[in-house]
Amino acid sequence: MHRYLTPALSVLAALHATTALSQPLSDDAIELDELVISANRVATPQDKTGASVSVLSESEIRADDRPFVLQQLTTLPGVTFSQNGAPGSSSGFAIRGASEQYVRVYVDGIEISDPTGTQVSPSLSGLLTGDISRVEVLRGSQSALYGGQAVGGVIDITSSRATEDGFQTRYTLEGGSYNTFRGNLGFAGRDERGEFSLDISNYTTDGFSSADEDDGNSEDDGFETTRISGTGRINTSEAVALFGSAFWQTQSGDYDRGFPISDADFDYDSEQWGARFGADIAPFGSRLAHQLAMSYFDVEREYNDDFPYSTEGNRIKAEYLGNLDWSDILGFQFGADWSKETTDPSNADKEDSAITGIFGQADWSPIYALTVNAALRLDEHSEFGSYTSGRLTGAYELPTETVLRASLGSGFRPPSNYELFSLYGNPDLDPETSLSADLGVEQAFAGGRGNVSATLFWLEIEDLIEYDFATSAYAQSDGTSESKGVELAAAWEITEALSLLGSYTYTDAEDADGEDRDRIPRHDFSVSLAGAVNRISYGLEARYVADYTDGGTADTENFDEDFTVVNARVAYALTDQAEVYLRAENLFDAEYQTARGYGTSDQAFFAGIRGTF
Repeated sequence: MHRYLTPALSVLAALHATTALSQPLSDDAIELDELVISANRVATPQDKTGASVSVLSESEIRADDRPFVLQQLTTLPGVTFSQNGAPGSSSGFAIRGASEQYVRVYVDGIEISDPTGTQVSPSLSGLLTGDISRVEVLRGSQSALYGGQAVGGVIDITSSRATEDGFQTRYTLEGGSYNTFRGNLGFAGRDERGEFSLDISNYTTDGFSSADEDDGNSEDDGFETTRISGTGRINTSEAVALFGSAFWQTQSGDYDRGFPISDADFDYDSEQWGARFGADIAPFGSRLAHQLAMSYFDVEREYNDDFPYSTEGNRIKAEYLGNLDWSDILGFQFGADWSKETTDPSNADKEDSAITGIFGQADWSPIYALTVNAALRLDEHSEFGSYTSGRLTGAYELPTETVLRASLGSGFRPPSNYELFSLYGNPDLDPETSLSADLGVEQAFAGGRGNVSATLFWLEIEDLIEYDFATSAYAQSDGTSESKGVELAAAWEITEALSLLGSYTYTDAEDADGEDRDRIPRHDFSVSLAGAVNRISYGLEARYVADYTDGGTADTENFDEDFTVVNARVAYALTDQAEVYLRAENLFDAEYQTARGYGTSDQAFFAGIRGTF
């Protein structure tokens, strides 16, 4: 595997400079097959990793063109999401039945999990796709590489990058149903000395009633968000490159809630920002490369309803990552990190907790076809003490263009500051623990124009932290939550004008009491057709969900265990640099809910123009 790593690091310098070890840009960088970062923390050919990882490329993100990251993630195996109504309202997502508090999310290397929540978890409700070029979804327990919370997996998001040397400007303007406007303006540049990118995005809508309109609710719940993001990299020498990334985002909107759920004059505001900077050091001729980085994330939230509430929190993090190419068949990655989370809610004292971790990983490729990866990590938490996690993966390539994969990993979720220190907290809590395994096979066909894959998965979470109504405090439960199932995926370039993409996930997810997990569909099927003829491009995507449960008590018209949603898009290229497009969400006006009592969009149409110059 390691004969690929040195050129791979050069290629990824332009695309993932802020998230992976890489050498400064060079004119003789070698173009390789699909590379992934999240699976092993270094650039790795996708067919050389035993971990289960999916990728949304920039072309796929633009072809889908739905405005929110959460919407597009549902096209990938194992990923589901729910939302409490209109755009911007609170939402949740899960990977293989493990909800968001068990998933680490990074944007350009900045961890965006909100430390102020009841559980530390990322909020993706308002994260737009306009300034994003790539998304990797790594499934399974990954604490050995990423520390706590990475029980269900990791989502690694990369913002826009320069795609060629010189200066580029890109733009998107869109308007449509619900008085919605979306705009993005981006600038990027690249030469032999480095690169930069800057994006400004805005989305605003009058929305629709979050409490379902068919239940007699009529008040629209609007939403607006503005986001500014940027990245940069400069090669100070052949051996050293400095990098940085930052973002700032505000969100404001209306929301409904209550018992029963009904129209309400509630609103919220939030502001978050993050930054990361560091250095890649790769001495010429050396087999040893280093990355040093510091990051900071800050979030403020304010809710104005019957029980006004505000909170502020932040996370500061320091990281070191090393990569040693010992030989063509053996390599090592190792590192250490330290982070401190601080929360300051309006109804409790300011609190903080810290965690320090060290890890080591070995890649072994005794023959070209076989790659084995083993990782071990030790974390020390300021409250619960130490925890050790591990991961073992393997990939084997058969001469028949078949790849076999397997992985086994343990993980943990440390208790949040709220669970530890709030009025309902318990400072004696231990971390929740997990064990996951998967076994998969991938087969290419049609001369490489298509591939199919199947993966069996299993995830078990123990030592659950749950609210105990008897003591009015959080407590450790003896119960075990389990998810198991199968993921199927297929992609086929049928002709130059037509491609087919599909995925199906069967998930049997149960809580500690043996009951089906809420908002985790047993059957989740997605299929899309896309293509282009002359100047016209088109796409059609359908998602079918079955055996979907939600234990909420809302008396509502439109909650159903089965539903189908269809989206479509057609575009016309005015020039090689500009296109106009029309897209439809919920094309056939399906009535459905992803959270009991909360509405979803009716049939909606949007028109826009996109281009570069």
